[in-house]
Amino acid sequence: MKQILAIFMLIVFSGNTFASESPDLYLEKIATKMIQAVKKNQSSLKTDKMLAIKLVKKHLLSAIDRNGFAKRTLGKKAWKSLSEAQQQKFVSLFINLVIGNYAKGLSLYDGQTFQFKKAIFSKSGKSSKVRSSMQQSGTTPVIIDYLLSNKTGSWKIINITIEGVSMNKSYKNQFLPRLNELGIDAFLADLEKNAQ
Repeated sequence: MKQILAIFMLIVFSGNTFASESPDLYLEKIATKMIQAVKKNQSSLKTDKMLAIKLVKKHLLSAIDRNGFAKRTLGKKAWKSLSEAQQQKFVSLFINLVIGNYAKGLSLYDGQTFQFKKAIFSKSGKSSKVRSSMQQSGTTPVIIDYLLSNKTGSWKIINITIEGVSMNKSYKNQFLPRLNELGIDAFLADLEKNAQ
C-alpha cells in the first residue's frame, strides 16, 4: 500500500490552479507534468534523495491546502487544543514527513497511467470530489479519490482516499494515540525526529 501511495503522490502533487479550472482537468494536468518530470529524472531519482525531495517540494506544496490537510489529520478537537505556535509547528513537521515519505517513492514509477472522471461538486461549489484510477500493467486498477476545496480561491487537495483508505484518517489513527500518550510537546519532538 505504501508503494502505491508513493507512486500516486509523485504523479498527483504539482502545479497551481485557479478555482475557475475544473478540478478533474487540474489533476490531469498535474499528472501529465509530473510523469514528464519523473521520466526525465528517473535514473537520477534512484540514487539522489535530495533530487526526489526537491521535486516533491516543488510539486506537492502548491497542490495541497497544508493547514487544512494538517488540521483534518489531527481532527477538530485535537487541533483546537494546540496553541497557534504548536499548530504551525505541526503543519511544518507533518508536511516535511509527507514530503520525505513520498520522495522515497519517486523511483518506483514504472509506466503507470491515470484516468480521471468528471468532478462532482458540493451544492455550494466550494468543494469537489474527483475519482481516478491508476492503471498498472497486469493488475486491477487502483481507485483514488481526491477531495478538493477552493476556499482559498484555487483548488487545493484536502484529502486523498486510496482503495477506501483515507490519508487523513490513516495519519490520524497513527498520531492521536501518540499525542494522547506523550502530550503535545513530546509528540511534536517525536514527529520532528521521524520527519528527518
